[in-house]
Amino acid sequence: MSKQTPFLFFIIILIILVPLTQADALGIGPPEFELDLQMDESNSTTIYITSDGLMGKLVIMKENLPFQVEPLIINLTSTDVNMPVEITFYGNETIESGIYAGKLTFLAYTGSSVSVGIRIRAKINLIGETPETQEEPETNPQVGSEEMDYTPYIIGGVAGSVIVTSLVLIIVWLRRR
Repeated sequence: MSKQTPFLFFIIILIILVPLTQADALGIGPPEFELDLQMDESNSTTIYITSDGLMGKLVIMKENLPFQVEPLIINLTSTDVNMPVEITFYGNETIESGIYAGKLTFLAYTGSSVSVGIRIRAKINLIGETPETQEEPETNPQVGSEEMDYTPYIIGGVAGSVIVTSLVLIIVWLRRR
């Protein structure tokens, strides 16, 4: 056994043990939508989900959209192809009428960790008049400020860097032989 053999075993074990992210395992469309919404009423739009081998829960979060949204959780199966999902928005008179531009974030959880996240743009036109006797609602800095967990992307980036570095080292070592 040569001196380089333990090095090769280390590299092979490292490549096998590094988890690979599933960045292309989830597709959501369309990438943006517009919706008219009446005060104190609801309106829906349909999105399409494709899951390529990804199983778990898809959690919907909103960013800069002060409306109630349903559903908040969608169950994914590994064979979903262009599965239509109706997303319902609820208007209410505590929100001032106008155009609200924001995003819906879809986080795919496998087990207890996020495997992939996708954002789509939303433009909601809230139509109607706010009653004049109503007081101005308090501004809550938490509304629409859900934070996305970037940990899986960081781990995937580090893992990818380790794999590329390992492959470069193997190629350099083989050329020197």
